[in-house]
Amino acid sequence: MFNLFPIENGVCAPIGFYCDGVSAGLKANSQLDIAFIYADSLCDVEGIFTKNKFCAAPITHFRQYGDNFKTNFILVNSKNANALTGEEGIQNIQEILAKLQTTFPHIINPIMSSTGTIGVQLPKEKIMQSFSKFHLESKNNQNASQAIMTTDRFNKTIAFEVFLDDTRSFKIGAICKGAGMINPSLATMLCFITTDAAIPKEDMRPLLLEAAKTTFNAISVDGDTSTNDTILLLSNQKSGNYDKEAFLIE
Repeated sequence: MFNLFPIENGVCAPIGFYCDGVSAGLKANSQLDIAFIYADSLCDVEGIFTKNKFCAAPITHFRQYGDNFKTNFILVNSKNANALTGEEGIQNIQEILAKLQTTFPHIINPIMSSTGTIGVQLPKEKIMQSFSKFHLESKNNQNASQAIMTTDRFNKTIAFEVFLDDTRSFKIGAICKGAGMINPSLATMLCFITTDAAIPKEDMRPLLLEAAKTTFNAISVDGDTSTNDTILLLSNQKSGNYDKEAFLIE
């Protein structure tokens, strides 16, 4: 038996996770348009993505890491999807992430995710210049969740602490964006989930797929899917606690 309670701070709620959102000038009027999620230790990562035949460059780049890699950083930009941008779109990601790792050498295997206009190359100079605004120790979940919005009417963030008994618990946090093109097989959806649960790597993908059945894959608005649909789960295992049924929380 377990109990869960809503808590504050979204993706920053689990132990060892940080995030923020800044303005890189991709949006007008200094709106937030770049978000990051940082972990102070390496995390197992698993993702599920669009079934659209035209995957955006960030998804292709993610898959180049291969199986079972670990990461401690996700970089997200709005306003530009980096989709239908060919090999140049992937090269732009590589250049941006190389600059990120030069700026912050302790970042390992960073992941990039993008949302916005299709068919336009990333404004990479603006994105790279925004790194000077990053404070990796920030815990600003509201800024991060706002920075990934496109046509969303409001930001989407949630977190829970799951108590397995009186002394053992773990936390799960998430931010998400999505408004139009909502259709089974995800949506115009980016969702980033963090947890300090000691979840085995082999459980991560099955749990994501099971959870998606009754959430992301269970709604349709206009019948369209996106090139960028992404759900990423990062686990640093810092709580030392885990229960498969409790983690799924159906």
